[in-house]
Amino acid sequence: MIWVESPDAFFFHFWNAWEEPESDEVVVIGSCMTPPDSIFNEHDESLQSVLSEIRLNLKTGKSTRRPIIQEPSDHVNLEVGMVNRNLLGRQTSYAYLAIAEPWPKISGFAKVDLLTGEVKKYMYGDKRYGGEPFFLPTEQNCEAEDDGYILAFVHDEKTWKSELHIVNAKNLQFEASVKLPSRVPYGFHGTFIDSRGLVNQA
Repeated sequence: MIWVESPDAFFFHFWNAWEEPESDEVVVIGSCMTPPDSIFNEHDESLQSVLSEIRLNLKTGKSTRRPIIQEPSDHVNLEVGMVNRNLLGRQTSYAYLAIAEPWPKISGFAKVDLLTGEVKKYMYGDKRYGGEPFFLPTEQNCEAEDDGYILAFVHDEKTWKSELHIVNAKNLQFEASVKLPSRVPYGFHGTFIDSRGLVNQA
């Protein structure tokens, strides 16, 4: 067992982690709540969810924390979401995360380049909010990491109607929507099961 000192941090969610043998480091990607105890205590500081890269050095027992989005003007509160699940435990380039603004509602989602910090946004529109974005690859072994679609439930608080939005993950272009017969409550987590998966459930 190896103990590693880490920066003060509180994470609701981690998005991925992988080993980098050449540097003896474990890289962890997650959304770090700032200040760390802001969820459980009253603070004058405004709450921020900072997408961060933590590097745990297994040789030195030390660690570093780097905000992935470097420019303060680009900062956005990013929470529930995911990476391409086919790459869990391996280095990933992108994360698809809910934009938790106005906190705690979710007004859209972002595709974040984990290396450069570039942020691309898909917004739901006025008085329209949703839940966790779900990345669905076009194929099990697609060549490009972002070759797939983002699925997201969207609820319109003016009309009280809900839809499923289907968005191209490469360019965040809207592809289609499915009108739903009833409201889908706001929630954190979901999953996708194809027809073969449903058969296996029976």
